[in-house]
Amino acid sequence: MNLHVTNDSYGMYPIEIAKRIKASKHSSNNLIVNLSVKSVYKDPLITYLPISVNAFRKYSNSITKLDKIIFHPYNLTAYKFLKVVLDRFPNVNIYWICWSYELYKLPHLETHLFEPFATRYLKKIPLTIESVKFRIKEIIKKGLVASGFHKSPYASFVHSFSLVSYFCSPFYADYLFLKNVSPSANIQYQDFAYLSLNKIMPELSSFHSVGNEIMIGHSALPDANHYEIIQILSAIDLPFSVFLPLVYGDKKYASIIKNEAESKFEKVEVLETKLEMSEYYRRLTQIGWAVLNTKVQQGVGNIIALVWMGVKLFLDKNVSTYIDFKKWGVVLFSIQEDLTFEHLSKKLLPEEVENNRKIILERFNEKRINMDWELLLQ
Repeated sequence: MNLHVTNDSYGMYPIEIAKRIKASKHSSNNLIVNLSVKSVYKDPLITYLPISVNAFRKYSNSITKLDKIIFHPYNLTAYKFLKVVLDRFPNVNIYWICWSYELYKLPHLETHLFEPFATRYLKKIPLTIESVKFRIKEIIKKGLVASGFHKSPYASFVHSFSLVSYFCSPFYADYLFLKNVSPSANIQYQDFAYLSLNKIMPELSSFHSVGNEIMIGHSALPDANHYEIIQILSAIDLPFSVFLPLVYGDKKYASIIKNEAESKFEKVEVLETKLEMSEYYRRLTQIGWAVLNTKVQQGVGNIIALVWMGVKLFLDKNVSTYIDFKKWGVVLFSIQEDLTFEHLSKKLLPEEVENNRKIILERFNEKRINMDWELLLQ
């Protein structure tokens, strides 16, 4: 028996997993729990549990056999659940389907996510009573950890990586990063992707880059590091028409970035209202160039869609998506070396677009993704 474990308070991803389970020939061999009872979207196949040791133990005791436990993703909450399950099933095989944030946003790794402007912005965020209380608690916890009276939950969490049997991601560079974080962990890599290109954009043939806008970032979060890109682009003598998707994230940060872009470029369109997925991707067909300045793997759906459409894409050269896409043969460019007048004055050649489409479709077609899922669900 396989047990899928999610902790999604919104509830959309657990439903997608439930759909895959229902469609599988191995459906009867799979259970799914969501470690949140607040989900907006629910499915009768999913068991919703509160985050409590008693609830975890009661559920674990209701299972008679368990071969695999599959975390979507494996984070601190998942680790608390795992500790309870291991009391009953000590030999279970543990699968970690990586979502990026749980690996790259560990407290001791977070500082490298931000360039200078975002770092200054985060330091200036006004304190609220709640944030002051939170900081005091964190200071006390750190003091207890430093004095030896208390163990850091994140230290225990990172140590628990050695319990994981398989690390699942479409990006081998993510796996190499994990091995650097936890070099003693004897974890095997398993190629796995959640969504196919066909699921992202069902009518593939109708999505082509036909516009000349330049897209900066994909969300209104400080780790998108918009500010530095705006400065670089504004110093290049080209009549940029800028597209800023700022729907999700920090509204105050979004306002600052919007004002900064409008002060530097003549034409700026800011997306502040959520669009339906198909409408959003159709909007992206107006993009000719895209610069995503995150320092870790993020926005994979956007990246796959932009590459398929024929957009000229610029990423940080140290990010796993850049590393693996280049390894696969995708034509894309680095922010550090290629964000120049020459590259920004020309779009991709037709043969480069065709090359990129062929590789993306090979890597993320529905048949291949379904095979990944069937291997996981069996």
